[in-house]
Amino acid sequence: MEPILQVKNISKVFPGVKALTDVSADFYPGEVHTLVGENGAGKSTLIKIISGVYTPTEGKVILEGKEMNFTSPGQAIDAGIAVIHQELSIAKDLTVAENIYLGREPKKGRLLDRKKMNQDAQDILDFMKVNMKATQLAGKLNAAQQQMIEIAKVISKNAKVVVMDEPTSSLSESEIDALFEQVHILKKNNVAIIYITHRLKELTEICERVTVLRDGCKVDTMMVKDVTEKQIVASMVGREMGDYYNKHEHTRGKEMLRVENLTRKGVFENVSFTAYAGEIVGFSGLVGAGRTEVMEAIFGATHIDSGKIYLEGKEVQFKSPIDAINAQVGLVTEDRRRTGLLLQKKIKENISLPSLPAHKSSIGFVDTKWETEVAEEYMKKLRIKAPNIDTILSTLSGGNQQKVILSKWLVANSRVLILDEPTRGIDVNARSEFYTLMNDFVESGGCIIMISSEMPEVLGVSDRVVVMRGGKISGELSREEASEQSIMALASFTSDAE
Repeated sequence: MEPILQVKNISKVFPGVKALTDVSADFYPGEVHTLVGENGAGKSTLIKIISGVYTPTEGKVILEGKEMNFTSPGQAIDAGIAVIHQELSIAKDLTVAENIYLGREPKKGRLLDRKKMNQDAQDILDFMKVNMKATQLAGKLNAAQQQMIEIAKVISKNAKVVVMDEPTSSLSESEIDALFEQVHILKKNNVAIIYITHRLKELTEICERVTVLRDGCKVDTMMVKDVTEKQIVASMVGREMGDYYNKHEHTRGKEMLRVENLTRKGVFENVSFTAYAGEIVGFSGLVGAGRTEVMEAIFGATHIDSGKIYLEGKEVQFKSPIDAINAQVGLVTEDRRRTGLLLQKKIKENISLPSLPAHKSSIGFVDTKWETEVAEEYMKKLRIKAPNIDTILSTLSGGNQQKVILSKWLVANSRVLILDEPTRGIDVNARSEFYTLMNDFVESGGCIIMISSEMPEVLGVSDRVVVMRGGKISGELSREEASEQSIMALASFTSDAE
């Protein structure tokens, strides 16, 4: 079989940085070819060259035997290369059909042929075996259904090569199964799929070939059936890694946070749980179970209709996040780029932000001496990789951005840390470092509540697992009781706890 797409000796140089060096790879029709590597390994740069966002400094992109010289993403799309980005580009106020054909709407004369557009879109959805109407409003669909719209766009464009960038990062296990069904349909239709993921267990489920990148260079291309996950990880980081969850036996201390019958009508109901010093409590459940909404309410970001919150045995009422911060409760939000960080500000400004009210100079301005000292201390302590504390945050890798978020809550002397999908989009090495920092925090007397949609992470890190379903707690499992089967049973089916 001949490859449908080839990249040959690709190099890309930005001012002061060589992002890719002499990378070559072949992508075959009807195959899923995964690109893996740590953040900053060059995966995104290679994809942007393939899809016409960047032009290579050296090397060639060859599609169906012809050299391509794309100067825009539009040219790549016209040639049959489509990208499904991690951040979905859905227009929520438009219908499913309008999203699928946005910018390519069928016309009858000079007017929109809505009937044809709706029918063509419905034909694609039926071909995909997706239970969705072309006339539905996209904004009312969940993340998995919106992902299906993106795949429908690809099918409507008759793409020959499809790039999927972290497509499962916001999906539950059952929704991932639905996505993989669509991947299999694309494979049967001889589409070549370039797949980027940090979830290595997905490789054995849908992928045939894997290429490992490290520091902008290709390490190896392997058939997935011929290698183990450990071998892939070792190729990515350049060394063997042991138990990268760094699982510790923690000693439970005093009660730190207790919530009783927390209710927000239509969102969650009668949620009660207790978290202690010296432990990591994992919150599991399907996407939409209400986990994030409960934690936002505890943090004062949203209101509750009824229920009580206790911190170290004393009832508290957080009317806003500043009340929670003052009480030494921190929240690492699910979407770090939108709600967790100021991307165009410096590292030191992000680290100091929650603590600024307590560190003003005598005339009311920021205590810049304190800000510099504490930023340098935590940059060194958490091994944040950047030139200096004045580096703009948007230039850092995902793993280092996540360390900056953790730093700001440590500087704020948080006693209770709520982590919502803390390792989403960061590589295995950065994750391992992050788990070590979590262990250090609880072993020094802190308490962590962690929401995660990744089952191996929940099982690998948590001392206890609380499971939610449909806005209610459906059960709690000890570390010994917790397994993929026991968690999914509570997450998926009605239980006595409801």
